[in-house]
Amino acid sequence: MKRRQLVHGAALSGALSLVGGAGVQAQIASRPIRLLVPTGPGGPTDLMLRTANRVAEPALGQTVLMDYKPGGAGIVAIQAGLAAPADGATLIGVYTSLAFNPWTYSKLAYDTFKDLELVSLLVHVPLVLAAGPATPVATVPELIAWGRANPGKLTIAASGLGGGSHLGGLLLAMIGGFELTVVPYKGGAAALPDLLAGRISLMLDSYVTLRPQAESGRIKLLGLASTRRQDFAPELAPISDFLPGFSTAAWQGLAVRSGTPPVERERLAQAYGAAMRDPQVRAPLIAQGLEPVGSTPQEFADVLRADYEKWGPIIRKAGLKND
Repeated sequence: MKRRQLVHGAALSGALSLVGGAGVQAQIASRPIRLLVPTGPGGPTDLMLRTANRVAEPALGQTVLMDYKPGGAGIVAIQAGLAAPADGATLIGVYTSLAFNPWTYSKLAYDTFKDLELVSLLVHVPLVLAAGPATPVATVPELIAWGRANPGKLTIAASGLGGGSHLGGLLLAMIGGFELTVVPYKGGAAALPDLLAGRISLMLDSYVTLRPQAESGRIKLLGLASTRRQDFAPELAPISDFLPGFSTAAWQGLAVRSGTPPVERERLAQAYGAAMRDPQVRAPLIAQGLEPVGSTPQEFADVLRADYEKWGPIIRKAGLKND
């Protein structure tokens, strides 16, 4: 009789465990995911994330709600994410500034490598170097020769202080051996009129920003800031073909607050990684000048660490500070 009671008790315990597990899964599936977007609505980042969500949401069985937190080189979105529970219900959109901010800000309210856990690097954003109509060069070798022969005459637009285009301009001058004055703007759209008017010489920005003016013949695309050719513009050679060692970082990805259950972080990583490999996601992103990736958390961590270590000395040497 006693043995029968034990068997019944074990069966009941197992059944309750299954019911409890199902209840937890149902609770997770019923709640939406809040995605903190580090830029405003309607831009390239918004479009990329919405495109990815179309595939990630069915895989997760959850709705993803976009919550826009622009400003502060991504810091506003990060701080909002760190104020939320570490339960996997809040995703933080991050971009290349995550690697630069520890160098460009004297004091951050968070520790980049301790307070955040990376989920997936979604896309690389290969930057393109363009010359305006008043700049008498059409290739990278011509740019190097003209820059060296005309010291102090070249300027380049940068989308914000301490970002990928700003640092890329500094590195271009260092490796190219010519003077280049970096002029910061609030974004590529703000800089483009000055490039067209000849008030600045060069611009390092996304392909989608520069393509319309290049197709109309008003500006010249000189090369890619990535280390290999890209599907969206296979005719453009990497600048590193002429200046070995040149490349500038630009990427976008997702993170969560440290302490998030590993199973939740992995679930998010798998859903968004699969989305970036889906042809229905890849095709429109490539057309926008992006390189879909969909990395693992560890692969993303390796990229972040490498960029942090690469750009730190360059930022220090240039004395860049955002505060």
